[in-house]
Amino acid sequence: MTVRTLTPGDLDAHCRVSSSAFIWEYKPGEETFPDDATLLGCFGDDGELMADLEYAVRQATWEGGAVPCVCIGGVASMPHRRHGGAVRRLFEELERRAQAEGWALGALYPFADSYYRKFGYERRFHSLRLTVPMRVVEAYAAGVPREAMGSVALYEGKELTDELLRVYNTFCVRHPLMLRREEAHLKWFFSKPFEKCEYCYLWQSPAGVFEGYLQYKVDRSTGKVYVDEFCPLTDAAMQGMLCFLRVYASKTDTVVLAQLPPDSPVPALLGEYSAMRAELSFGPALRFYDSRISPEALRSGPPPQFWDGF
Repeated sequence: MTVRTLTPGDLDAHCRVSSSAFIWEYKPGEETFPDDATLLGCFGDDGELMADLEYAVRQATWEGGAVPCVCIGGVASMPHRRHGGAVRRLFEELERRAQAEGWALGALYPFADSYYRKFGYERRFHSLRLTVPMRVVEAYAAGVPREAMGSVALYEGKELTDELLRVYNTFCVRHPLMLRREEAHLKWFFSKPFEKCEYCYLWQSPAGVFEGYLQYKVDRSTGKVYVDEFCPLTDAAMQGMLCFLRVYASKTDTVVLAQLPPDSPVPALLGEYSAMRAELSFGPALRFYDSRISPEALRSGPPPQFWDGF
């Protein structure tokens, strides 16, 4: 077997592997070679691409700075080539590259924890999913003075990009191993509210400073507001963004805050514990390549949030 980085000339072979593994219809000529990730493939002695994966190196926060994190996705193999060691060879190559490139850790979303545990990946981090009746949000907002609610600005297109990145990355520094976002990662922010009905609002203090943002979708069929990202930098921002959500009281009856830190103060702030439902969900599995960054070292800090899809 041979392992190497794939090139645009391998596009057809890559799509055949991906199509057979993830069961999607591949029509030659309609796909393009990815330009935001590296494809790594394992070839059999007969030259057939047996398995491949894609990865991108991102910066993850650690102790006020950032460390390289390799984010792995799309691990796929031909059905008739499985159990032949191809995927293991791919992860052995990732191990070699991690040492050569100085990657501090790896991250992936496993289809089976037991399978990826063989390659050193283990789930550790989780987030809080909080389901709140809209009446609880309304009752909370009713007790907050109007002048303390601040204001919000809709993120659309490129406007406010610098402020949004500043808020996100400031929030990011406070959560160990959270992935930083730069200009190249703007796709993770909702920027086309009227085309996709996905909304991102920055919260602005009475003094005119942006101190938080939230992004969400509204599902009128279920009567729910799904808040995908809730990032306050201050207590005032947390309060103001919760108050803002009540604007959907006429069309929805529930707010779902999908990814809060497990120690989030939001439940205590809202107060009505018996009316809310709290669930813990696991994030990606991680492999630590740098001994300075370990699960033990993370126990003193809050877990990360918002691991961008990969």
